[in-house]
Amino acid sequence: MPVMSAPLAPGLPGLPTALPPELLAQWHDSASDRERARTLVAIARFARQSSMHAAQQLGQAALNFAMQASAPEEAVLALIGLGFVAAHLNQPDRSQESVARATELIHEHGLSHLLSSVVNVRALAQVLIGDTNSARQDLQEALSIARQEGHPVDIGNALINLGWLANSTGNPDEALHQLNLLEEHIHTLSDTNIIHDQNNYLHENRAAAYVLLARRARERGRPEAVEQAARQGLTVLRAATASLRTLPDPSIEMICHAHESALHLLLGNLSGAQQAADRAAAMSSDFDQQLYIDVPMCRAELYEAQGNPAAALAHYQQALTLVRSQKRHRDTQVILRAMAALHERAGQFAQALQVTRDALQDTQEALKRVNMAAQRHLSLAQDLQQARRDASSWQDRLRHAETLARQDTLTGLLNRRGLEEGLLAMTENSTDLLATLFLDIDHFKRVNERHSHAGGDQALRGVAGLLRAQLTRRPQALLARYGGEEFVLVTPVANATQAHALAEACRRAVADHDWSALLPGTKLTASVGYAVEPGERLSEALTQADEHLYRAKRAGRNRVYPPSD
Repeated sequence: MPVMSAPLAPGLPGLPTALPPELLAQWHDSASDRERARTLVAIARFARQSSMHAAQQLGQAALNFAMQASAPEEAVLALIGLGFVAAHLNQPDRSQESVARATELIHEHGLSHLLSSVVNVRALAQVLIGDTNSARQDLQEALSIARQEGHPVDIGNALINLGWLANSTGNPDEALHQLNLLEEHIHTLSDTNIIHDQNNYLHENRAAAYVLLARRARERGRPEAVEQAARQGLTVLRAATASLRTLPDPSIEMICHAHESALHLLLGNLSGAQQAADRAAAMSSDFDQQLYIDVPMCRAELYEAQGNPAAALAHYQQALTLVRSQKRHRDTQVILRAMAALHERAGQFAQALQVTRDALQDTQEALKRVNMAAQRHLSLAQDLQQARRDASSWQDRLRHAETLARQDTLTGLLNRRGLEEGLLAMTENSTDLLATLFLDIDHFKRVNERHSHAGGDQALRGVAGLLRAQLTRRPQALLARYGGEEFVLVTPVANATQAHALAEACRRAVADHDWSALLPGTKLTASVGYAVEPGERLSEALTQADEHLYRAKRAGRNRVYPPSD
């Protein structure tokens, strides 16, 4: 993660200390908010190489400057960057929101030259939720728009993403076709920075395609084809190394090392595979985003080849835990297939069958998420229309939409995005001990069945009010509706005893409340799980509190877990 300098100004993030001199000079020479917005967009793009969270903060600052300057084009550029970063941080809703707002501004202000970039980012969000068909359509649309507008960067980006998508869906032949088109396009360019940047992506995606081709040949029992594809892949990686010397990109370099490890394994070169995997792992530790599964996957394959299937499964499980927590269907399927194949090779057919069942269940859940995303898209369009009616300027509409995007409309609490942003601010440079509470209304389905969904909504609003009342003396606390009938509360505490007392107070507030006026004949209770960790271990606390919630439910509901000492 890059070291950040002192803040640009009160309330703004700092600049990366390793900022190239030309970008630093551009920032210091910026004489207006419009220029500051455009410069921060470029700085945020640079920050992506090592910290997506830093890029997100810088992109938000760029958007704020653009709104202050009444500069819609700069606002669109900032929103495009924010959508890209949110996709790579696996925040599909937030990415979709940025894309929708950018699209509206493009149509409103005649900024059609930016449309291809927006559609490109929209495709990334579609991939995240597992809707690869929509992503492919978006990328083809982005390519068509870019060609019509004559934008070389956007043409290259669309071809890069089409190649990446083909690799991601197990179609290396299609990937190589798109990458050949990309190479032809690069030969028409004159800007050396664009050439070097697109060459980096060209080589990395080509290497990925040759990994897939070699694996397919191995499955078909064709050793000569395995060797041919693997050696072609290593040749491509030599070109990638030369390209990366000209224009360094740590994330691409890391993934290339993972590809190199896989290719050496396919050739039976365990020593070469180990060295490449170690280089990938060393680079992976420098990234704060949790997007790439290439490193744990290549290490898992290496351990299996070394005769250590238990260690291989541990690395697969590490990757699986990450992608499941982020609901990444595509990557989940990749990992589960690899785990099932490992079990089969080890003769563990019962375990292989269970993993296959898990994969099927994940597919069903992914289909639900695709449907929910479509509903979210409609809801977002309605929010934008409402903002258009309520606000007098596009800046006011953006601010209003930003507020709506962070707030649960039913309860008025934070939603998941609002919680994520609040947690980021709460834990930044903080050593406070934090209590994380997950509260879930018991047997909520029965409430909906007995009192209709309108009654259920009343119950949710009522519980939200009761929880809010527990925090009157905790101004730093965050309270969110996490989804359905589940709520999350995060607040600084002095010790675990305070955390348990707060969890018990929240449970009692629900159980002791008189619900007869809202829900005649019904008494609500809630289960609570909590965890206490320093701010830097917040992600672990969230996972732990969620598990403790399920333990409270399994223990009989209407209780707190862990119990007091």
